[in-house]
Amino acid sequence: MSSTETALNPRHLQWWWAAVLAVSMFAVEYLFFIRLREGQWADEVGYGVWSQWWPSTSLQQPVRQFLDLLPWICGAMAAVFLLYRVIRDRSFLRALIAIIAAGGAMATTQLLKHSVLDRPDFNFGTPGNSFPSGHTTAAAAAMGLMYIMSPPRLRPAVQPVAWIFATATGLATLVCGWHRPSDIAAGFLVAAFWMVLASAVLQKIQPLSHEVKETSWSRTAGIFAIIWWVLVIILSYLLPHPHIQKVPEALQISYAALGIIHVLAAAVIAGLLLRSVVIGPARSEPAAD
Repeated sequence: MSSTETALNPRHLQWWWAAVLAVSMFAVEYLFFIRLREGQWADEVGYGVWSQWWPSTSLQQPVRQFLDLLPWICGAMAAVFLLYRVIRDRSFLRALIAIIAAGGAMATTQLLKHSVLDRPDFNFGTPGNSFPSGHTTAAAAAMGLMYIMSPPRLRPAVQPVAWIFATATGLATLVCGWHRPSDIAAGFLVAAFWMVLASAVLQKIQPLSHEVKETSWSRTAGIFAIIWWVLVIILSYLLPHPHIQKVPEALQISYAALGIIHVLAAAVIAGLLLRSVVIGPARSEPAAD
């Protein structure tokens, strides 16, 4: 074999590992923050602090109105981008698979929330199950659709824009008191799972590029995000859990901060899982003689 020939060496997370990680994290989110008393208490306090603080500001109504529109904005952006790519490429296959994945993510969230998963009532606050968040799933799926439809040269520009819009939806949903942190994190993971599946299919039947650049920063960011996510769970378990109506202010602030970190960590992990699969499980390198 000559030195000019190339061999494929793994550089990115294989799609099945990305899917397994998304499912495993979703299971931990549900078992700890919904089924376990300590986890549900921490989740409820983080949600309660934001839902009490935000209405006391003058920004409540405009932000709520923007939050109502944000998933539609994300959907409109994705639709315009999708239409452009279909017209430009004259191919409906990528668009069809991306649409199926986005629809699957939103349908999965509604099915899990209303028919499959239940939330034990520990008398902490609002009863009923809101896990996963439909707002977050819709925004993340729409933005993921944009990313997997992007040609290689546009991915560096599309991904941060898509991630910012999806993450803004998740954070706004928390601070406006619509969803608990675990609901939002689960929404990101559901969308990531479906988009990873779509990306894996597209890499097989209609790849956009055979070569990708080395991206060690994304692996480092992903590892740190997972560490922060694990720390949120550990601290949520270890920090004090007084009566839900007698939580000291300092402890309220701590749980409110954990809620923000929880959402951001899940958003980073979901985005990097998708990125790892979209840019391909291997890169070309000169093979040894």
